[in-house]
Amino acid sequence: MSMSETGNPGGKVMQRRDFSRLTILGMVLFGTADIAASASAELVIAAETAAIRTEGGPYAGGGWNLWSSGRVGQALRFQNAGRYSIVVRAWGSVAGGVWPEMALLVDGRAAKTVTVGRREPEGYRFVVDLSAGVHEIAVAFLNDALVGQEDRNLYLKQLTITSPPGVADPVLVDKQELAQAAEEREREIVTATQAAIDKHRKADAKILVLDAGGRPVPGVQVSIAQTSHDFLFGCNIYMFDRYRDRDQNAAYKQRFAELFNYATVGFYWRWYEPQRGQPNYEYTDKVVAWCQDQGIRMKGHPLLWGDQAGVPTWSQGQPSPEIQRQRVTEIMQRYRGKIEFWEVVNEPSHLAEPKIDQPYRWAREANPGDCLIVNDYHVLADGCPGFFRLLTATKQNDVPFDGIGIQAHEPRTMRFPLDRVQEILDQYATFGKGLHITEFTPASSGQKMTGSHLDGVWNEAAQADYAVKFYRVCFAHPAMQAITWWDLCDQGSWLPGGGMLRADMSPKPVYEQLQRLIHDEWKTCANGTTDNSGRFVFRGFVGKYRLAIQMPDGKVEHEVQLTRDGAAEIIVRLAAG
Repeated sequence: MSMSETGNPGGKVMQRRDFSRLTILGMVLFGTADIAASASAELVIAAETAAIRTEGGPYAGGGWNLWSSGRVGQALRFQNAGRYSIVVRAWGSVAGGVWPEMALLVDGRAAKTVTVGRREPEGYRFVVDLSAGVHEIAVAFLNDALVGQEDRNLYLKQLTITSPPGVADPVLVDKQELAQAAEEREREIVTATQAAIDKHRKADAKILVLDAGGRPVPGVQVSIAQTSHDFLFGCNIYMFDRYRDRDQNAAYKQRFAELFNYATVGFYWRWYEPQRGQPNYEYTDKVVAWCQDQGIRMKGHPLLWGDQAGVPTWSQGQPSPEIQRQRVTEIMQRYRGKIEFWEVVNEPSHLAEPKIDQPYRWAREANPGDCLIVNDYHVLADGCPGFFRLLTATKQNDVPFDGIGIQAHEPRTMRFPLDRVQEILDQYATFGKGLHITEFTPASSGQKMTGSHLDGVWNEAAQADYAVKFYRVCFAHPAMQAITWWDLCDQGSWLPGGGMLRADMSPKPVYEQLQRLIHDEWKTCANGTTDNSGRFVFRGFVGKYRLAIQMPDGKVEHEVQLTRDGAAEIIVRLAAG
């Protein structure tokens, strides 16, 4: 994969000329069709010089080769509302018998998805109703894949936009104007998270202090200090005790426990069970025991996966359903009461096998009380329509699942616009399930940011700035239950610069700023005295608290729980003295 590109490198983006407008029934045109003449104008956006190009590279014969589910497009100002025709000239290459899926995006949302089923350029026509104003018109590649030696790709030549008769054609929007508007929009979004966090992440509580006879005790000193969050702030824990240096292993554990209350434990079949019948339980047992000692909750990931990492070396392709079921059941029952969250099948909308229907039923049967999450990638880029369709069918077919896992690192250099993040979270929240950001990796790699109004590169400052804003937006969303970083340290990270710690275990700005955010700004401490009715009232982040009541003869301490279920009255009855 090559580094993504943004901006206009000087080529002529659009051409304008009069022509006879195509009038075609239906949403999409393959090749030629009957036409009716009507005077109008068109704008031609050449794919290789479009301002928006998130992933891909130039095609030798002219055009743009999209890969890694990238997109190509342009921001345009439409002078009038109306019904516009957009013809995308494209072709594709097949892999595993499946052709590329292409979506027309309007302001980041898929207006229509089609299959590009030819190796030669064809025109694919869309009709969209647009309001007057600025709109981003783009084309996205939805199902990139490498199947054996076959590489599925989408190739674009150009986008042609035709206005309704008598309506002026759209014009290119100044890049600086777009950037200023996007910066202001981002500022407003981040500012608004404060009120949303207070609404969705806090609860009211009344502490009622009674004496041994049940009478209110006024005027006593009360202090409360939050000891843990209900919300899950996590990271994978894949490098646990895997550094050669003992001090590095100790530093890794210390940094992990100081920031996180949630850990993803790895079960990649290819490495977890190199010889059939000999899974590496010894290592996992050690990780699980340490997490339990630290009060860190856990998720298992993944039990099944269609990728090579999910296929054991002793199997020719995916093991049989009987062997799959044995693995799911055995692992989940071994860690019952210890690991409570599971991603049973990883990235199911991008891979044909294994299907999720039976594995999630096996998992529910094995551990009925555990939280089962369906997890996939590219969701924050374009909404991943294939994943949404899969979840819709899964729910309709009564396949059990409790959470939706949204990976947040594809395309890998994309700085996902925060308004689009909010819209996509809202969209997936309609399933009525808890949302989990399962893999978040804004890497300080030095690569150029893509998909953003900013022109900078991903350095440590940019990594920290975006991470804090992203966490605020996610924490403010009422359906969100967890955010998981992917990986903790640069040494061992799957992407260069992907860690919160440098290779020497020193913290980057992102670690320090998230530490302040999670453990200072988002934790509640309060002090005061009970009123005449023996009550002390406060509003705090949901989670566990240490309550201390100062009496003349000493301090009385209790552990209390604050939940999102509504205002709580916590009654503390003092023993007779």
